[in-house]
Amino acid sequence: MSSTEQAMSCRVYALRAVGNQEYNVAFMLKARTEHKGLDKVKVTAIVVLPALKGFVFVEGSLPYEIQDLATGIKHYRGMVRGVMSVDEIVSSLAKPVEINVGDVVEIIVEPFKGYRGKVVDIDRQRGQVYLELLDSSSTMPIIVNIRGVRKIESKQ
Repeated sequence: MSSTEQAMSCRVYALRAVGNQEYNVAFMLKARTEHKGLDKVKVTAIVVLPALKGFVFVEGSLPYEIQDLATGIKHYRGMVRGVMSVDEIVSSLAKPVEINVGDVVEIIVEPFKGYRGKVVDIDRQRGQVYLELLDSSSTMPIIVNIRGVRKIESKQ
């Protein structure tokens, strides 16, 4: 089998893992493939993306081999059904939200869905936005996930 045919026969499968344990699952998968021998297990790549928590992507030809390889690993939680393409993985990566202090935003998550607020502070490390609600009679500061708001207008 030529390298082109082998590349065409390999597919990307997603494995679920406990959050923040993706690297441990990936290291165990790598150790098991080396132990069994690369000629027996046809795994060409193991990828962990920091932006996608809880998933380990494995490129291989047969899903049952990957399932058998991962079974028994401590933080492994199952295999996502179906084959994934690289385009699907890239499109699922979130684009950074461009929100600045002073912007007016709309809350798109419950319990304040539909309310407007002014951004007072942003904690990018935690991914949180501190808002003052504009639609309420009193200025009530709240904390919302940065992905739970949509920018309406920018600070002038």
